[in-house]
Amino acid sequence: MSTRHLEKHIPELKLTDLSISLWSGCGQIQSGFFDSQPVIVKLSEIPESINHQVISQSDFAKQRKDKSYLNELNFYNNPICKLAYENVRPRCYFAKRIDVLNILILEDFESKGFQNIDDYKFEHVYAVIDWLAQFHAKGLNLIGSERFPIGGYWHLETRPDEYKRMGSVELKRCASYLADSLYKAKYQTLIHGDSKLANYAFDNNYNVLGYDYQYVGSGIGLQDVMLFMTSVFNGDTCAKYESSILNLYFESLSKALSNTMSIKEYELLEREWRTLWPIVWADFYRFLNGWKPEHKKNNAIHAK
Repeated sequence: MSTRHLEKHIPELKLTDLSISLWSGCGQIQSGFFDSQPVIVKLSEIPESINHQVISQSDFAKQRKDKSYLNELNFYNNPICKLAYENVRPRCYFAKRIDVLNILILEDFESKGFQNIDDYKFEHVYAVIDWLAQFHAKGLNLIGSERFPIGGYWHLETRPDEYKRMGSVELKRCASYLADSLYKAKYQTLIHGDSKLANYAFDNNYNVLGYDYQYVGSGIGLQDVMLFMTSVFNGDTCAKYESSILNLYFESLSKALSNTMSIKEYELLEREWRTLWPIVWADFYRFLNGWKPEHKKNNAIHAK
């Protein structure tokens, strides 16, 4: 769909400059105005051939990516999620698939004083950990009333290609056990699914907005915590700070659930999720072992 045709289809929209290309040629992000409000427009569609720098993409992988864009549109259109997450994500003006093009129009968070960062302070880390606790606390109350897909971009059901390529025989043998341990946990919440530093924006007071919800879905909160840690720390630093990060996360989660969950129930949740912490790491390591074994995040000390 041409830019000109898009503006005819959505008369409130006026596009301006091209910003960046999406992952592996799957679309683009442009700036513009929607009813005179500054917006960012995410236009995505899956090309016949995805030129990825690491591995060739199978038809299954292309279908997975296509579903992820639809999943993001569904998340923004879900009325319960709109209510629950109104203040922690950019405002959405339009979310719809037209023909094969996914169109997502969000407020330009930079116009609200938020921005992405490359160099973080520990205040940014603490702010995201607290944001995740708040997000998961709301998700625990939503997950029973709504049907969500399994969250996270690396879960086993959606990664048969990576599973086939795995070099670790022992880890491959344990793959189903790792997946089942997470997916069958009693306490499921809504997770962001791609919780890396690049998917958060901050204002000068360390308030946080999260975006890029292609892999939002059910899971345990520590999956988001683990992935975020790997986006800001290397392996040794992860080991150094993991106890303090976990304690901070559960302290924030406890406060966020204080009005909706009993102390006894919360203690059971924390016990289960802390027990699953090594499983989370091993499951991610399983994905990396089949996707890109030499990746810098592929640190085996957490996958014992």
